[in-house]
Amino acid sequence: MKHIYSISVLLFLTTITATAQKKDFKVFNALLFKDTPDLAEYGFSKINMIYEDGVISTNYHKKKGDFSWRFVDFQKIQKQSLKSKKNSNIPTVLDVEYWGHLLYNSKTKKEAEDVFLQLIQLYRTIDTASLVSVFHYGAISENIYNASNVVYPCYYTHGTDRNEWVSMVKNGISSIKKNKNKMPIYVFIWPQYNPIPSKHNLGYKFVEADFWKLQLETLYPLCDGIIIWSHYHDENGKDIHFDDNMAWFQETVKFMKKYRIK
Repeated sequence: MKHIYSISVLLFLTTITATAQKKDFKVFNALLFKDTPDLAEYGFSKINMIYEDGVISTNYHKKKGDFSWRFVDFQKIQKQSLKSKKNSNIPTVLDVEYWGHLLYNSKTKKEAEDVFLQLIQLYRTIDTASLVSVFHYGAISENIYNASNVVYPCYYTHGTDRNEWVSMVKNGISSIKKNKNKMPIYVFIWPQYNPIPSKHNLGYKFVEADFWKLQLETLYPLCDGIIIWSHYHDENGKDIHFDDNMAWFQETVKFMKKYRIK
């Protein structure tokens, strides 16, 4: 009798553990490698990446680099938002980085924040159903957060210190979660090192497989999904062609099978 009871308890605990591990977690394909397939057969989801020229334009009467050298283009926004509105189950990322660095300067923050708010609000006025926000580094502005219905923070790999990366991610996501309005958090990661010439020469080299696995496992309990982005080139400036035997990709497939992500 005791033996049967022990087995029942073990099965119950196993079921609870399995249920706790399973969550609605997405892995999005934003790879720019040549010959990259849609990866749906592996369980990857689609993401609508709209880069700068898709929603902003250039004012050639202004000096390059000036704040107003680039501007939010309503006609472009209208075109893109009407298109994404037809596939509202696919999240939309507005990858506009021209004014991004100005958000971290007290003198320019308000003006930069206003232009991002204008961008998001115009887009969401037309496409009211899709998840829409801007790609961003670091902490997101509270006003930009409140204008959005999804969060797209970026935690690329800047160096080989793994503890530093984990700390950056945990602190960043913890800060985002302090906001009152809860919304999905989809994190950008990149299987290559982000080039920082002043700090190291790792730029565009692939992140080691075990480090990549650590990143995936760290993010799984903290957010609602990851967007895997890539550059076109390797550290030698050569085009990268997608290969499903890449070490980072094999780790990703194992991770998705483990958590039954599809």
